[in-house]
Amino acid sequence: MTAMPLGQLVDALQDDVVGVLSPGARTEPRVEGVELLDCPEVVRSTASGHLLLGVGVNVADSDALDAALRTAAGSACALAVKCKLPADPGLVSRIRETGVPVLAVNPDMPWTRVQRLATTVLAARAADAEPGGGTLGGDLFSLANAVAGIVGGAVAIMDTQQVLVAYSNLPDQPIDETRRLGILGRRVPEYALADHLDREVWVSEGVVRHHRATDLPRLAVVIRAGEDVLGSLWVAFPDEDAVPDCGPTLLEAARVAALHMMALRRQVDAEQESRDHALRATLDSRRGQSVPTGRIRLPAVLAGFTEAGQQVAGHVGHGGSDTTGAGDPGAAARSHAALLRMLDLAVLDSRSLGYEPAAALLGNRLYLLLPVAGSGSVPTAVLLEHLLERARRSLHRPFLAVESSTASTLSTLLTARRDIDAALDHLGERDVQAGAYRTEDLRPELVLRRLVGSVRGDAELRTGIADLLRAHDVEHATDYAATLLAYLRHFGDVVAASADLHIHQNTLRLRLRRAEQLFDVQLADPTRRLLLTLELTALNLP
Repeated sequence: MTAMPLGQLVDALQDDVVGVLSPGARTEPRVEGVELLDCPEVVRSTASGHLLLGVGVNVADSDALDAALRTAAGSACALAVKCKLPADPGLVSRIRETGVPVLAVNPDMPWTRVQRLATTVLAARAADAEPGGGTLGGDLFSLANAVAGIVGGAVAIMDTQQVLVAYSNLPDQPIDETRRLGILGRRVPEYALADHLDREVWVSEGVVRHHRATDLPRLAVVIRAGEDVLGSLWVAFPDEDAVPDCGPTLLEAARVAALHMMALRRQVDAEQESRDHALRATLDSRRGQSVPTGRIRLPAVLAGFTEAGQQVAGHVGHGGSDTTGAGDPGAAARSHAALLRMLDLAVLDSRSLGYEPAAALLGNRLYLLLPVAGSGSVPTAVLLEHLLERARRSLHRPFLAVESSTASTLSTLLTARRDIDAALDHLGERDVQAGAYRTEDLRPELVLRRLVGSVRGDAELRTGIADLLRAHDVEHATDYAATLLAYLRHFGDVVAASADLHIHQNTLRLRLRRAEQLFDVQLADPTRRLLLTLELTALNLP
C-alpha cells in the first residue's frame, strides 16, 4: 500500500475526527496502514509506518500513555489517542519529548469508525497511485454501462447490505426475474439472498462463476478497499457459452467501483454525523434555548438505551455529572466503550433495515431517533428487540431499551427524552431484566415519579407529618414511617402489610394507634391518606 503523509491523512479525516497532538521528531511522518494497539501480537509483527489506534489508552493515566508511546516508538509508528483539543500543555510537552507522532481523536468518535475511515482513505490513496487508475471512470452507473459494453453482459453493483446501488441499462441486455425484481426493488430479492451471500464469492480474491438454477449464469467479484469489503459486482450473461474470459476487466472494474463506493460511504457517514450532531444538540438543549432543526426528521420515535443493572446515579442530567463506576474508573471506561459499540451497532443495523437514524450518546445513555416517514422494513419495536439481541450476542452486555410514542415536534421530542429518562430511572431502581419497554406502558409509574419528585422538592406541597415521623424514627429507633407506608400501599390490609414488614399483625395495629396518638395521623380521611402516601414515598424509605 502506498504510504501517505500523516498531515494529508489528518486533512482527509477532517478536524471533527482527528487533530495533531504532536507532529513527532521525524520529518513528515508517513502512514501506510492502521492497526489496533490493543492487539499486542499484531503490533509486535507490524512494520514501521503504521498508525496505532490507542483503544483503551487514557491520556490521564501516565503509565498507560507511556507504555503506548514506547510501543509506537519501538515500531516507528504514529499513535492515535482519544483527547480533546486544545490539550493540556504539560501533556503535549511530555509527548513531544518522546519524538512520537501523536494524533488526538475526537472523544465522541467511535474507534471502529476511525479505523474504517483511515483504512478507506489509505486504500483510496493506493488505488489512485496505481498505473492506469480510473480508466473506466465516471459514476457507478457509467461504470456499469462501460463494463457491460466491454464484456457483453448485464452489470449490477451491490453494497454489503445487498442494496442495488447501480446497474447497466444498455439496449438488449440479458435479463432474468432476479435482475428484474432487483432493479424494481433496488435490492437483491429475498429468495436470491443465499446465492448472493455465497461464501465462495466473498472469500475469493478473483472472479467467481455462479449459476443459480432458475437464473442466467453470472460472474461475480467482491469490491474491496484494502481489507474492507464494500460490496460486489455481478454480470449476467445470456447463456453459459456467452460467458467470456474477462477476469482482468472485472477486477479493474471492482477496483474503480471501490473508489466510487468509498466516496458514497463518506457521504453517507457525513450525513450520519450531521444527523447525530443535530440530535445531540437538540436533546442536550435547555428549555427556551434555540436548537438546530435542519437535520431532525420528524415525526419520529425516540428510543433510549442503557446497560441493565447500572446505578441511576450514573445518569447525566442537565447540570449533572456522570458518576457511573466512580469507584472503578476501569468499569466506567468499559461501560462507555460498550455504549460506543452499541451506537455503531444501532446505526448500522437501523440503516441496513431501511431507516435513516440519528444517534446521540449523552452521559451513560444512548438515544436513537427513528423517523416514521419512509420507515424501515420492520416496526421499531421489532428493531429494538433485534438490537438488544445483537448486543447480548456481540457485545456480551445486557441493555434496557425504552421506546417513546411518536414525536411530531421538537417540544414533544424533548418531552419524549424526559419520559425515557424517567422510565430508565424507574426500571433501573427496580433492577428489571434487560429488554425493550414503552413509555406509554409505564405512564402511571412516570406520573407517580413526577408527583413524588414535586413533593420531595417543594416543602409547600407537604403537610409535614412524614418529616415528623422520620425524625422520630431516627431519634428513637422506631419504624412508624415504614409501617404506615406499608399499610397504605396495601390499602389498609393488615395481614398483607404485616407480612411485608415481617411483624405480627397486633404489632402493626399497635403502631398505627400510637401514630394516630403521637402525630395526629388520620387514616380515616381519604385526602390525608393520599397526601401521607405521597410524602412517605418521597422519603425513599428502604
